Amino acid sequence: MELQQRLRYRAWAEIDLAALAHNLQAVQEILPPKTQYMAVVKANAYGHGDELICQKLWELGVRWFAVSNLDEALAVRQYCPYSEIFILGYTPPELAPELARNNIIQGVLSLEHACQLQQFAQQPVRCHIKLDTGMGRVGFRGETTEEQVSQLLPLFELDRLSIEGLYTHFSVADSLEPADIAYTQAQENEIIQVYDALAAHGHRLKHLHFMNSAASVTRPNPRATLARVG
Repeated sequence: MELQQRLRYRAWAEIDLAALAHNLQAVQEILPPKTQYMAVVKANAYGHGDELICQKLWELGVRWFAVSNLDEALAVRQYCPYSEIFILGYTPPELAPELARNNIIQGVLSLEHACQLQQFAQQPVRCHIKLDTGMGRVGFRGETTEEQVSQLLPLFELDRLSIEGLYTHFSVADSLEPADIAYTQAQENEIIQVYDALAAHGHRLKHLHFMNSAASVTRPNPRATLARVG
């Protein structure tokens, strides 16, 4: 960085793309063969610059990107026109046509949200269903697998939603405390049981993802088709 810029700012980030490539390879070597790397690049790639990071990751073979909102998704679509882009958070349902037009996958957070997307969609919107298995933020929540599935089945009756996956967030996967390891295991068990129960009802989804960065490294699971690393 030029001296004048160093004097102007108290802090800055210097991005090492070689280190990015090394870290990507290290994680990919741990992942099961059929688990694809989903790069979480929300918030301008965590302040590292989404244009630079996304283009480099695409060059290195990454095809899946996760963001938090539609504006971030449209930015990634500009940098990586042929990538798969997944929105983890809420998108106002009146923007459903823009989701479909730009081939962006939306996380479905509730039946109400799904019905609203259905109302505004002019063509099928690609979706993954969010389960709340213990993070306590958003998503479908049930006490038993049967209760969870009963909440999810009406989603498959919405003809303008193309439901392709099921996902959840781990809350303490980075902890080595025995109680936290058991909690993460319970979250993992729950989403796999719901996924299998949906398949038994005739809804075999293409994607299942639950591993965050920590879980991708410490507890990779071959049942996951995607690993969200950021």
